[in-house]
Amino acid sequence: MSEVRNYDNIVVLEVGISSFSGGGFKVKYDFKRNLISWSDGYMWNNNFVKAINSDKRRLIEDRLPNTNMLEWMCAYNEGQCDMVGRKTANPFCWKIEVLFDDDKKYEAVGKQHFPMKWDSLRYLIEDTTECTFRLR
Repeated sequence: MSEVRNYDNIVVLEVGISSFSGGGFKVKYDFKRNLISWSDGYMWNNNFVKAINSDKRRLIEDRLPNTNMLEWMCAYNEGQCDMVGRKTANPFCWKIEVLFDDDKKYEAVGKQHFPMKWDSLRYLIEDTTECTFRLR
């Protein structure tokens, strides 16, 4: 991410976690359309799309910058994942895609390596979707 990006410029945020067997979860926040989409790889009938109400929007705006998500995404893409994350024994992976208001797209992936501040992002996802964002 060569240019400086701001959390306020995020239009779409998509976060997914999956296991080696393919099960997992994906959440997509579309801030232009005020929608949250949830995809459950374990239970096909647990998928949904719902509106982002003003309380959840405020929660995201307040807490997303504190996750340092953009900063650790950059570190992972630059090969500095050990500075911002830790290796795990679990064969899980994560993927984050961000679309900014200037149509620039940014993504990062981690396999068996999770950012130290992953839990702060996970808690934010759980608080805004009311679903558990942990692999089984």
